[in-house]
Amino acid sequence: MSKGTPSFGKHNKGRIHILCPRCGKFSFHYVHKECASCGYGKSKRMRPSKQKDVVKR
Repeated sequence: MSKGTPSFGKHNKGRIHILCPRCGKFSFHYVHKECASCGYGKSKRMRPSKQKDVVKR
């Protein structure tokens, strides 16, 4: 087994997102305890209209 850069590639084997209790998608971040899709774990629910803050040109 070598040390250094080759062994760092084995650090990404775990799951970051798991099943969300609210929306049922695999968007619940295991470490942050927040859903990227519906916002479960925050004080307020995410709505699709709030996600579209990009200015259309």
